[in-house]
Amino acid sequence: MCFPKGMGGLGFRDLRRFNVALLGRQNVGRGDKIDIWRDNWGFNNLSGASIKLSRKEVHEEKVSDLQNIEKDGWNVRRVLAIYGEDLGDQIYKIPIIHNGPNDDRILYHNSLGYYLTKSAYSWLTLKHVGLGPHRFIWKLAWKLQTLPKIKAFCWRVGHNILPTYENISSIRREQSSNCPRCGLARENLLHAMRDCPSAKAVLVHGGLNNNLLEGSYGRCVDWLEDVARTLDLKAFSDFITVLWNIWNSRNTKVFQDVEEEARVTWERAAVLNRDFRIFNFMDKPLLPKPIMEKGWKKPDQGVVKIYFDASPNDRKLRFRLVARDHDGFVLGGRARMVAQNVQAEWAEFHVLVESFKFARSRNWLKLEIETDCASLVNRLNRRWVDLSTMGYSIRENIKILDFCDSYIFVWAQRSCNKAADSLCKWAKALNCIKDFDMDHPVEIHNVILSDAIN
Repeated sequence: MCFPKGMGGLGFRDLRRFNVALLGRQNVGRGDKIDIWRDNWGFNNLSGASIKLSRKEVHEEKVSDLQNIEKDGWNVRRVLAIYGEDLGDQIYKIPIIHNGPNDDRILYHNSLGYYLTKSAYSWLTLKHVGLGPHRFIWKLAWKLQTLPKIKAFCWRVGHNILPTYENISSIRREQSSNCPRCGLARENLLHAMRDCPSAKAVLVHGGLNNNLLEGSYGRCVDWLEDVARTLDLKAFSDFITVLWNIWNSRNTKVFQDVEEEARVTWERAAVLNRDFRIFNFMDKPLLPKPIMEKGWKKPDQGVVKIYFDASPNDRKLRFRLVARDHDGFVLGGRARMVAQNVQAEWAEFHVLVESFKFARSRNWLKLEIETDCASLVNRLNRRWVDLSTMGYSIRENIKILDFCDSYIFVWAQRSCNKAADSLCKWAKALNCIKDFDMDHPVEIHNVILSDAIN
């Protein structure tokens, strides 16, 4: 019920997530407004609970008290004493600008960095729910050109919460799950709406595409999505109205033991609208045909995935790399252009070494390094038997990763990392050189957010 309508819910607000959005998260400006005991600041899980000492041992109250006298860096000794070695090491790597801006809440998942309760709540909801496999149907259900109760019926069909005999028998074991109309099969929702001879007779009478009467589907909502890829909004609205009348005629059989003719059921539905039809002549279907495209795959918990790519052209080498965590969010990246004339595989190798150095500078201990260059991945995974010049170069440069606990090399299609591709186009258009941490360019924000949610 707390899911948005576009995700199959009813749009009620989740109070816990809303409270989290209100609390927000602070990053360091001057530091004189951030209470180290009460506020969340700096990075995730950094709060008063992170302090290792008792209140009596800590006279500092604000983040500014943790800075040195010149206010252009941290008092490293006190930071390590208060927060311990692990957190302290991360804190004193947070840059401080002398006479910097006032403290403010910043949302990295907003394209402009502005912290708004609405945008934070939306992000938390998307993170919790995900867009889901049937998000188009949920949006369509409330846009149907029909009665409100039929829209609600469509929503219930999508969630399979109508009292079919199969659903009832899962609660009451003495209840038979066989169809009360034909008795030939278990009455699940797809059977009640399409496969039962009585229901199919109504749909055939109305002229529904035969292909939609014969396909194999696991759930009724999958069938509805395929119908929406054939019908326009008007025809789909009328189609749902027909299903509503099929369900009513089924209830008439169950409670009154009266079986209606298919013509009667169809005519009852047809009187609700002019030009009633469940076929499409020339109008554009509601949903496009699905395009199978692989997306970005999240790494395991605690693993950092680095995707890199190179584009040699006109004696110049453009490259980009993006590092992301198991939640899909950007930890850092680099986009550069260097004057270097190399072949394609050597260009990829050059960026591979850049990725090694980038990971070492961040001290990431578990790595998954990904590229769309299949030949390089094969060389990396067979480096001990590769006697070529590149094989030797790989064995020498991979020593950079000796600090890591583990690392693997994998191949992925270019379409699997749209973030890196978008970053390259942005860098090429502006002819710029950029290193970044979590504050990634706004031009790749939507791609990052989409990968993180899905």
